[in-house]
Amino acid sequence: MKKLTYIFAVAIIFAGISGNVKAQDISIGGGISYGFDIEELGIQLNGTYGLNENMRVGADIVYYLIGTESFFGEEISTTALEVNFNFNYIFYNENDLILYGLGTLGIHYVRSSFSGGGFSESFSDSELGLGLGAGVEYDLGSVKIYAEPRIFLSGFDQLQFNAGVRVPI
Repeated sequence: MKKLTYIFAVAIIFAGISGNVKAQDISIGGGISYGFDIEELGIQLNGTYGLNENMRVGADIVYYLIGTESFFGEEISTTALEVNFNFNYIFYNENDLILYGLGTLGIHYVRSSFSGGGFSESFSDSELGLGLGAGVEYDLGSVKIYAEPRIFLSGFDQLQFNAGVRVPI
């Protein structure tokens, strides 16, 4: 995790030093995410940073709203989240519409705990995931709306759909 964070920070610093990035090339936002394998809705926070006209990097965090379920008086609590580092290659950028390819390297984490009848147990797992996808972003002026389907090919394999808004800063 430290190594990925370091690589991401170096990429952003290098881009800033290169002088190709303008303040309007930074966006932060949020939205919803749906994981088709776990069949759960999540909340996504994200940001993007433009490297040049055709490339940008970003990161997002997805927290799935799984919660606690009860079965015959016993409770199972589950927490699932992702931290993803993204690379976008912009194929089309005209008339306030951006179409881009998406590559993702993420850390996926899940924790489940069981309690009931004087007994409790917990389990957790994390996986490194590699994902591919595409995205569309439309500039409405003060906000941008986006949609991104992507599939994780390793880690917790699943198809995922993200949609939301980004605000240029």
